[in-house]
Amino acid sequence: MDISQEDFYLMALQAIDGLGPIKANMLLNGFSNPSEIFLASKKDLKHRVTGLSEDILNQIVNKSSFNDVETESKFCKKNGIDIVTFYSVNYPVRLNLMQDKPLVLYKKGTVYPKIKRSLAIVGTRKSTEYGHKFLDQLFEELIGIKDLCVISGLALGIDQKAHGLSVKHAIPTLAVMGLSLDKIYPAQNTNLAKSIIAADGGWISETSSQSKTSQGVFPRRNRLIAGLCDAILVVETDVKGGSVITALLANDYGKDVFALPGRTSDAQSRGCNDLIKKNFASLVNTPSDLIESMSWHTHTNKRLPRTLELDFEGTMMQKNVLEVIRKSPKIELEKLINQVQLEHGQLIETLLELELQGVIHALPGNKYELI
Repeated sequence: MDISQEDFYLMALQAIDGLGPIKANMLLNGFSNPSEIFLASKKDLKHRVTGLSEDILNQIVNKSSFNDVETESKFCKKNGIDIVTFYSVNYPVRLNLMQDKPLVLYKKGTVYPKIKRSLAIVGTRKSTEYGHKFLDQLFEELIGIKDLCVISGLALGIDQKAHGLSVKHAIPTLAVMGLSLDKIYPAQNTNLAKSIIAADGGWISETSSQSKTSQGVFPRRNRLIAGLCDAILVVETDVKGGSVITALLANDYGKDVFALPGRTSDAQSRGCNDLIKKNFASLVNTPSDLIESMSWHTHTNKRLPRTLELDFEGTMMQKNVLEVIRKSPKIELEKLINQVQLEHGQLIETLLELELQGVIHALPGNKYELI
C-alpha cells in the first residue's frame, strides 16, 4: 500500500511501544512535521516533551518502529484495510478535539468523517428484553433523522442489538473495534460485522496487526466511541461495566450523556441508575426524551456558506470565529481563544459545528483555516 512520507512517520510514531496517545500528540505538536521527531536528538526530544522514558527515546532515535510500518502497510494492502492518519480528509473531525486522539486509524467500509449527527449506544453484554424493547422503540424514531450515524463497539448484548437495528433500518453504523481489523471479536458477531459493511457502514480501530501488546485495547476503544459521538446512550449496565467508563469519558469530552433507568433490583440497571443519580447522565424514559434534548427533529440541514458574505446566516459567535480565521489563516487554537474571547468549551463546540458544515478545516498542531 502506497502511503505518503508524512503518513509513514505518523504510523512509526504511533507504533512506538509504550508511547501513549497524549505524549504522541505532544511530540507531534512540538515539531513542524513528524519526520523531524525522528531526526531529533534525545536532548531535543526531552526538551520538547517531558516524561519520555529512556526506552521510548531509544526507539525514536533508533527508528526501530520503521520496520513495523513497512510490515503493517503490506498487511493492510493484503487485507483490504485503509490507513487513515490525522492528516487524511477521511479522519473523523470529532476526534480532532481530543488531546488523546489517535494519530492513525485503520478502517474498512465507510467512516462518515463529517456526518452531522452521531449517536453512540453502549451497554451490557448480558442485555435483557427490557433494553431490547427500548432500542426497538428508539430506532423507530431514529429512522426519520437525516445524516445520522450510530456508533457502538460490536460487543454482544446491547452493542449487537444497536448495530443490528441500524442495518435493519438502513441507518449508517460504525463498529469501533479493540483489536486489529483482521480479527472480529467476538467471533459470534462475524456475520453482523459483514452485514455492517454490506449496508454501507464501517469498522474502525487504532490497533495495528503489529501492536506489541493487547493490554488496554478495549479502554482505548471506549475512548474512541466517546470521542466519535455527539451523544451517548447507556442501555443496561452494572456499576463497574465498561459502558460506565465510556459514559464518563464522553462526559469529560463534553458530550451529551443519556441513560435508561431501570429497577433498583436489576443488576443490569444499577450502572444506569448510578450515572443518573450522580448527574453524569440525563434520564430518558422515552426515545423522544433523547431526540428532543438533542434538537434532532428541528435541526436544519441547510449548509453554511463557504465564503464570508454579508448574508452569512450563521450565529454571531460563528461569524466572529470565521472572521478571525479569515484574517489569520492557519491560526493556532490558543491564539484563536485569545482573539475571540470565548471559553475553551464554547470555542471547541463552535469549531466543530463549522467543520461539520464544511466551512473550516482542522490542520495538524491544532490550527484552523477556511476551506
